Amino acid sequence: MPRTTLFDSLFRTPLGRQRFIYWQTVPLPRLTSLLLAIFCLFGMFGFILDLFSSMGEKPFASVVIWTVFTGIMGVLYVLVLTRRPRLIVLTVLVHCVGSYLLQFVSHHIPLMMVHPSPTTGVRTAALAIFILSALTCIFFVVFAQGEGRHSMRIQTELSLAHGIQKVLVPPITERFPRFEVYGVSFPSDQVGGDVVDVVALKNGSVFAYVADIAGHGLSAGILMGMVKTSIRTQLLDCDSPVQIFNRLNEVLPQVKESNMYATCTAFRIGESSGGGDISLEYAIASQPAFLRYSSAARIIERLGDEQLPIGLLSMASNYQSQQISISAGDILLVATDGILESEDKNGEAFGFESLERILIADPESPLKVIVDSIRSELKKSFRQTDDQTILLIRSLT
Repeated sequence: MPRTTLFDSLFRTPLGRQRFIYWQTVPLPRLTSLLLAIFCLFGMFGFILDLFSSMGEKPFASVVIWTVFTGIMGVLYVLVLTRRPRLIVLTVLVHCVGSYLLQFVSHHIPLMMVHPSPTTGVRTAALAIFILSALTCIFFVVFAQGEGRHSMRIQTELSLAHGIQKVLVPPITERFPRFEVYGVSFPSDQVGGDVVDVVALKNGSVFAYVADIAGHGLSAGILMGMVKTSIRTQLLDCDSPVQIFNRLNEVLPQVKESNMYATCTAFRIGESSGGGDISLEYAIASQPAFLRYSSAARIIERLGDEQLPIGLLSMASNYQSQQISISAGDILLVATDGILESEDKNGEAFGFESLERILIADPESPLKVIVDSIRSELKKSFRQTDDQTILLIRSLT
């Protein structure tokens, strides 16, 4: 097995990355108060060392310079450890060289050789430590208040996003004369924009799809609601996945942020194609392949198609679809990347292999039981960082 270092465990594993994701992504302006608090905290060491080593008799200018230097190094260590841990060796080297240069300067500049009286030195150091301690507390409180307000905004947004997702993406359990459908989405803490939906059409066919909006939070939830509404509206006069994708691609660029888009896997389940098989048209827009379990051959194949995401580019689109037939007992399984890309503590992804193993182990089980098995496997050792959405379709004829 590969050797795991302390650096790997802290920064390369999913848990390690999660620990430091805040410090790596928070804008530096929001850290201003915290960095000032750290500067004051470490700056106190200059005066503390003065008291312990010389009882306040070190030159005042020298103590101030050491205070500024230790404060700056404290800030630098925090920034490097949280944002650029690979530079820690270079930071230590800078610290050592800087300390040597300050010692050299302290012994060769006359101004720094003027020693105060012990009484004056002790009082000055004590007053400086008191002031720096007070500033440290003030800056920490300011930082905590600012981040508290920011956290409250995020929690409010997440609460609204969870509410939207709960209303618009309920679990789906549908049974039709020739097939059954089960779909469910499990939101992550951040809440993405996954949606799974099944619509019975007037012509007797059924439209089922899984869509995933890029991004998290309230904006992704709102766009997800818009996509679901748009698809259901379009299904009033058309049932082709290609037409749905093309129309969405024309509309979405005008009503979304530039960095947002949608991926989708859609099925139109139609009439029997002869011999009891069910005809099915599918189209995939930038989602992973879906699994098709053949009951007769007891094998699983991956059916994919590389096409652009919906709404990513404001340009004419020409999505394509494929036609297949499914026989009695066949199962189609769609899983979003929130499942496929979930990683364990070693950084190994859940992947298609795990899905295939669970699906082929007991394909005759109720669809909900299959989903529960997948979720159980994920919960054992895989960390959820995105919405996890599953759609299962089983032929009954």
